[in-house]
Amino acid sequence: MDKQQSTQDVLGAVVTFPAIKPGHRLVPAKVGRTNDTSVIAYVECPLFCIEDHVDEPVRNIEDIVHRGDTASLLVPTFGYGAYPIQMHASVENDPVATDPQYRAAHISVQDAGGSGSHLTPEMAERLADEAVKFASLLRNQARTARRYNDHVAAVAA
Repeated sequence: MDKQQSTQDVLGAVVTFPAIKPGHRLVPAKVGRTNDTSVIAYVECPLFCIEDHVDEPVRNIEDIVHRGDTASLLVPTFGYGAYPIQMHASVENDPVATDPQYRAAHISVQDAGGSGSHLTPEMAERLADEAVKFASLLRNQARTARRYNDHVAAVAA
């Protein structure tokens, strides 16, 4: 066997993979009905995604959703509320959704019960502007309540 023939044999056995899309990396994902029948598949995962697709297995590969870090706002209470008000936001995308807005990276905002909204980046920026206004008004209300409490305490003394 000559050298050229053995090189051909080796190169013929090499399997080439398609290029990974920009902004993605190849990661393992556990897919299957049960642990006994699950398989590991490799999927393109956006760089923003922090999900462990092996520790969070899915039944079908098309059920994989990508999510980034979560930002949370928790509103405490000194009252009788069972749970504080909670709001969580993260970047996500569903690569096989029929709606292109879900396929695109977007912001998912949810409450503690899982109800929520999906926002385009532009919608999220408008919401952030409203949240800044809300924070300013909340700070003003805190000052008003503090001044009232200080005044009542001073009059009572």
